[in-house]
Amino acid sequence: MIRKTLLKLFLTAVLVPALAQQQSVSPYSLFGAGWSQPQANAYQQFLGGASAADRNPWYLNPDQPAALSAITYTTLDFGGQLTGVVQTSDTNQQFNRTGGFNHFGIAVPLAKGMGISASLRPYTAVGYDFQQLGTDSAFGDWIQRYAGRGGLNSTSLTWAWSPIKYLSVGATARYLFGSADRSTKVYFTDGRFDYAGQVERVLVSDWRWNAGAQLILPFGLNELVAGAQYEPKASLSAVQNYNWYSFKTNSDGAEIPLDTISAVNGAVGTVAFGGRQAVGLRWATNRKNTLLPAWTLSGHFERTHVGDHRDFNATQSGNYRGYAQAWIVQASVVPTLVSTKKKRTSYFSQVQYVGSFRRDHFGLYAGGAPGGTAVRGWSGNLGMAMPVGGRSFIPGDVKVATVHVGLNFGSIGSINHGLVREQYLRAAVGLTLNDQWFMKAKFR
Repeated sequence: MIRKTLLKLFLTAVLVPALAQQQSVSPYSLFGAGWSQPQANAYQQFLGGASAADRNPWYLNPDQPAALSAITYTTLDFGGQLTGVVQTSDTNQQFNRTGGFNHFGIAVPLAKGMGISASLRPYTAVGYDFQQLGTDSAFGDWIQRYAGRGGLNSTSLTWAWSPIKYLSVGATARYLFGSADRSTKVYFTDGRFDYAGQVERVLVSDWRWNAGAQLILPFGLNELVAGAQYEPKASLSAVQNYNWYSFKTNSDGAEIPLDTISAVNGAVGTVAFGGRQAVGLRWATNRKNTLLPAWTLSGHFERTHVGDHRDFNATQSGNYRGYAQAWIVQASVVPTLVSTKKKRTSYFSQVQYVGSFRRDHFGLYAGGAPGGTAVRGWSGNLGMAMPVGGRSFIPGDVKVATVHVGLNFGSIGSINHGLVREQYLRAAVGLTLNDQWFMKAKFR
């Protein structure tokens, strides 16, 4: 009964509110191509993004292609999230909310040690709306408003192969597409002056790839996995539309355009992303005849050369410099598998509990200090992978469903030197369906 209830709650929580696709309300998405989004499903988010050494026969690992060779059954994965964030500056505080359905993936084992998968998820997100006040000796008081919306999506195709027993390699081709709409408008309180606005849309569509490898070393029922990932620098094809103009507003606040100062339509160029590397180690203790480990402990480190990021046709990286870096530690446990002497039969003893902690240095420098202030962050993750049963009408067939429910909490930035501190609580939910599509025919 409890498993059917959990499945109904998932359908209500994710499939019904698949309406709010805006994934960011952060002023930090003002810079570059937007705020980078984790290439992770709900389960990988509970791991904090510790993907390099993660390997699981039941769940997808969207960020580490080499992990796909472990998939045992045809796997369908989808889910979403809802985020509440409190944004605090040195002068005020604001609460915002965002979220909705945001990822989908499917994986199919082609043979033992070989599989393919396809997925769709956000890659970057642009979403902000804020303003600042000032005074000019020639024009008087003014209000400058910044607004942005959009981002890039990623459609991925992954292939993995285990050429020998203890080694797996894989590669992912990502097709990135989408657009970012940004505007900056200045309003003068002195009615003698017209308002001015700059509106830009950048459309991106191009391919990017990454590769990964995992070394799997068994020690009896224990297992040590070492993983590495590599994603080279990419220059993506892009098109820019730009307009700088003057305007007035009517009594309803609607814009009345006056003069076009400068305009560009259909300019062809590139948007660049820096390369990324990641390494990780995972120790797992297994049990006989089980596909999930009794417990795991892992560490992960990654860095991205954000100094190579470039806006449309830009020659400098702007507010991004050097490397973005992340450090992650993660652990998981299934209570009923930990104790071999005392068998646990309750439902929640069969649930996999996951926890992780992550520290980030984003390589972004913003604020009023000379040279800008480094934007840093941390996050904690707690999650549960809850089996909701399975059934089959064919002997030997396998049908399994798992609901992933968890919380992500953390902080980005600070209130020093004109920055904004974002404190957030994110509820993530996902559903994984495992099904044995291909079976050998049996005759009596």
